[in-house]
Order: sequence, then C-alpha cells, then structure tokens
Amino acid sequence: MKKLILAVILAVILVAASGALAGDCVMKIKRDACAGKESAAYKPYNGKQETEEKKTVGDEAACKAEAKKAVRIVRKGTLAKKTVVASYDGKDAGTESDSTECK
Repeated sequence: MKKLILAVILAVILVAASGALAGDCVMKIKRDACAGKESAAYKPYNGKQETEEKKTVGDEAACKAEAKKAVRIVRKGTLAKKTVVASYDGKDAGTESDSTECK
C-alpha cells in the first residue's frame, strides 16, 4: 500500500514538473489572399486576415517547429502568402513565410 501511495505521489510530481517546463508558443498568422478571393480566403478565420494561435510546447525549438507547420499554405489558389511570427514565453522565436502563385 505504501508503494502505491508513493507511486501516485511521484506521478503527480512528474506531471506537475512537466507542466512547469512547458511554455507558451504564440503564433501571429497573417494571410494575404489572391486578388478577388478575399472572402473565401478569410472565411475560415471569421473574415480576419490576421489571427493568433497559442500552443503549449516544451521549448523554443518546438515553438519554431509549430510555426513551420502553421505557415504551410494548403489552399493554393486562394492564399498568395502566409506569414507566421512566433514567440516562446514572450521571446522572439522567429518568422516563417510561405507563398504560392495565384491562378
């Protein structure tokens, strides 16, 4: 019984410690629509050209990786350019950009 209680206490401590080590990755995302496609381009974002996403990550490198994933343009022909400015716990974590031709 003592071993079980000790195991539960250790598990709680590990979970708390891992949460304390995680930080906030804030990504400010700006999308530039192809000419005449503004409505369709911004519709998934409540009509906004710029949005902000927050993720909890382990370190600055993980924040940069999230920014690289977020910058990828998947709706080609609707968006011309997408820029992500990331910060990890308030510090600059870099800027990523992707662009594609409009059709």
